[in-house]
Amino acid sequence: MTRRPAAVAGVALLALALAGCGGGATGEDLAASEEAVRAAAREDIPVVAEALGGEVQEAWGEVEFGGDGIVDRRRYEVTATVRAAGVDADAVAAAFEEAGYEVVQNSPAGIVGEREALSVGTAPPQDGTLRVNLRGAWLELDDGVPRDASREPVDLG
Repeated sequence: MTRRPAAVAGVALLALALAGCGGGATGEDLAASEEAVRAAAREDIPVVAEALGGEVQEAWGEVEFGGDGIVDRRRYEVTATVRAAGVDADAVAAAFEEAGYEVVQNSPAGIVGEREALSVGTAPPQDGTLRVNLRGAWLELDDGVPRDASREPVDLG
């Protein structure tokens, strides 16, 4: 059984709306995307941990920066440390599918799942610890949107 949380609809609508904007995204758009990613993380990462028979140890969120120096691209990412002993890459892929993501990569380089404007990924499991990353879509920001590279704890409940 796969899940489709309501938060994903907000992320997808935001990404589609911004894709059609000629001027780029605002600080308010970035804040809305951040909240949508946090909401999806609260719903999906615990499902992944439970499907692996593990538990979330800690989680944090931060903005990733991209672009080429001319274009300012940013996206929000929640990273969670999950302890789950004895799992392999196929078990992680199955857990991503349980949380409602289509697995688009399962290789020695990592496991990646996608659902609408969200992606979830991790490196292959080692020593029973995974760093699960849930990311929103890249947003092209207008000039003048302040940069905040701080890391914040995220409560996954």
